[in-house]
Amino acid sequence: MKKIIIAIAIIIVLVAIGWYCRFIFGLASQMANPKVSTLEKEISWEKEHKLWGEYDDYEKEDYIVKGLNDYDLHVTLVKNPIPSDKYVIISHGFKSNRYGAVKYVDSYIDLGFNCIIYDMRDHGENAKATVSLGQFESEDLYKLIEDTYNRYGMIKLGLHGESMGAATSLMVLSKKPKVDFVVADCGFSNLYDLIYKAYDIAKTPFVLPSVNTAMKLRYGYDMKKTSPKDALVGNEVPVCFIHGEADTFILPDNSQVNKAATAGYSELHLVPNAAHAQSREVLGEAEYRSIISDFLKNIDFK
Repeated sequence: MKKIIIAIAIIIVLVAIGWYCRFIFGLASQMANPKVSTLEKEISWEKEHKLWGEYDDYEKEDYIVKGLNDYDLHVTLVKNPIPSDKYVIISHGFKSNRYGAVKYVDSYIDLGFNCIIYDMRDHGENAKATVSLGQFESEDLYKLIEDTYNRYGMIKLGLHGESMGAATSLMVLSKKPKVDFVVADCGFSNLYDLIYKAYDIAKTPFVLPSVNTAMKLRYGYDMKKTSPKDALVGNEVPVCFIHGEADTFILPDNSQVNKAATAGYSELHLVPNAAHAQSREVLGEAEYRSIISDFLKNIDFK
């Protein structure tokens, strides 16, 4: 009888461990292999929120750029109606795609830029891949920066990112790419810290170390190393931080931490009443553009 009880106890423990592992790997999968938006859905959302602007009227060119490990990135060049040597690469947010970056195109076109929008790994038209929210994506972005110079020659180049795209645009700075500025809208400072706060609110912070272990084992990256604040140490590229004051997903404190981390010129613009990734929508195109325009004047970008 005693042996039977011990056997049952062992089975219960093993089942519990199996359930916990399945639960943990499931949480990890939600970040590393998320269900992403379609191109059509992003177009519809942008138009419904009156953020599509004049995009349909611009001349465009689609092409593919090889990212990390020759991963194909689908890219669209939006050409300025007036020939210009100024370019900006716009990186979209988590679960979005290149059409989620369209909301920023009019502002940069008005400022004289050609705009490069692209699908980040696992998003849009790209093949399925592991999402790291900045580590692998910054390697892709570095390749895209190199391609942009190879493709368009002697140019001036800036980066603009939203949320995951902002984190990616900041993380790539650790590689010292040839870029003139970065505009980082609602980016986080460290992925592990960000997720810890979310789990803490849910009263389950104790699961995060296990989730991070699952990330390392299955997906090959450590969330603690997805860290824009660390990438900014010693950075001299000017950065304009924009963050909604009402952002409860990525708190404005993240941009404050990132601003404190960078060594070069930086600005922080907090937008009243703007929730996550809503600063452009709340401010409107003209006022959002004025933030970028004033920033570029302050760094003497011409």
